[in-house]
Amino acid sequence: MKPILESIAAILRTTNFILPLCLNDLAEADARKRVRSGSGPSLAWEVGHMLDFRVRILGLLGSPKESPYTAQFTDAGAKEGLDYPTTAEFQRQWDSIAAELETALEAATDEALSRKVPGGPHGEQTALAFLQFLTWHEAYHIGAMGTIRKELGYAGPAERVGVKAAA
Repeated sequence: MKPILESIAAILRTTNFILPLCLNDLAEADARKRVRSGSGPSLAWEVGHMLDFRVRILGLLGSPKESPYTAQFTDAGAKEGLDYPTTAEFQRQWDSIAAELETALEAATDEALSRKVPGGPHGEQTALAFLQFLTWHEAYHIGAMGTIRKELGYAGPAERVGVKAAA
C-alpha cells in the first residue's frame, strides 16, 4: 500500500469496527426511525449513504463500479425506509465492499491517486484529495449514527466500544 494511503486505510478500518456496534443490537423498526421529528435520516439511511460513498471511493482508487445505492441513499433524501435492506443485509453488503476496498487500497497507483477528477464538493481536484474528503465525510456520518442511537435510547458507539474492550 502506498504510504500516503495508510492513515486513510486505518480510518476506514475503524469505521469497519464501529459499524457493527451501531447495528447489531438494533430493532429493525428502530433502524428505520427518522430523527428530528421525522424529517431527518434514520440509521438505515446513514448506512446506505455511506455504502454509496464507499463505492465512489473504489472508483477513486482505480476500481470503478456502478453504485446500487446512489438513487436511494444519496440522490434521494431519507424516507420511511420500508424498502431499505435489513441491518443484517446492510452489514453483509458493508463487509463485501470493505473487502473490495482493502484490495483497491493495496492496488492503488500513483497515477490513479494524482489524476484530476471532476469538481469535488469542496474544490478537490485530484482523486487523492477527494478520497481525503470522503474519509472525513464517512467519519461525519458514523458520528451522526452515534447521535441517532442516543436519540433512540441506545448506547452510543463509544459506550459500546468500552463494553467490548472490558469483556
